[in-house]
Amino acid sequence: FESPDVFLGRLTALRWSLVRQIMSAGEVSIRELARRVGRDVRRVHDDVLVLAELGLIERTTSGGVRCPFADIHVDMHLRKAG
Repeated sequence: FESPDVFLGRLTALRWSLVRQIMSAGEVSIRELARRVGRDVRRVHDDVLVLAELGLIERTTSGGVRCPFADIHVDMHLRKAG
């Protein structure tokens, strides 16, 4: 990512919650994922597209989603300007 702002701008609290839910569920359908988190299917679908684009989850051949990682570590380095 070109900056932490770009990454964090796309990884909202709701999307991070979806990643956690997917990690614990294994493969899960988008409809079931939406039910588990109490959200609209369409909005969850949109968030899943972003998370897949970020590389945090994968779509499966059966139409569900899964997280290919057992552990996700986010590390950022901030440096004083100038």
